Amino acid sequence: MSIFNTKRMAALSKKGIFKYITYGIGEIILVVIGILIAVNINNKNQERNAQKKLQSYLQVYQQDLEQDTLVVGQVLKYVDDRKEFFKLFLSDTVTAQTYQKNLEGFGLVLSYSPFKLQKKGINLLENYVNDNETEQDTLISRILTNYRAFDNLLVETNERIGDDIDNNLLYFKENEPWIADLLMGKISNPDMLTYFLSDNYRARLAIHSTLIYGNLEPMLKGLQKYNKETLEMLNKRLKE
Repeated sequence: MSIFNTKRMAALSKKGIFKYITYGIGEIILVVIGILIAVNINNKNQERNAQKKLQSYLQVYQQDLEQDTLVVGQVLKYVDDRKEFFKLFLSDTVTAQTYQKNLEGFGLVLSYSPFKLQKKGINLLENYVNDNETEQDTLISRILTNYRAFDNLLVETNERIGDDIDNNLLYFKENEPWIADLLMGKISNPDMLTYFLSDNYRARLAIHSTLIYGNLEPMLKGLQKYNKETLEMLNKRLKE
């Protein structure tokens, strides 16, 4: 600036208006370049900070996904372990002895193991997208889109299965006096076995089986496949 001031005074003293204007423009250009450099540095710092924040959010979602994958695997095993019992008690060969030898048959339409997807990581990613007007990130778009789809399916399926169990319990409560014995593990009441061999119960069992193996199991297998694929993408992304 001292050089510019010296040149400016020399130009004025010699009546060199043109040279003065030239130096004035030079000063303006220098100031503009300085501002642009500062803005560029600031933008890069903000972008770098945003990327660091995104990385930390992806790590949280990765942990959530690992937890969900573990739980889904446990639920699938629980569902698979009960599949043969549904087939057995829906068969035409089921008898009172079948129930007496396989006590699991008494509780097939009365129990289930519901769960919810982890939300901490997905909430962070949704907030990040809302707060940052950046180019579309295909991985984040995939995560958000699939999470919403699977979460809605899981909530709806859990509600339908839960409602079916509630309806069965309500029916037993209002129509079958032996329900108290059943819930306490007493299965000697002959009326109980008569009911469990009836068409009414077989229909309830068929409906519950459809909800579990026609709706829940395929959805969970799809979710598990998606989880494993997304974890591979996240691992690759977080190593970059």
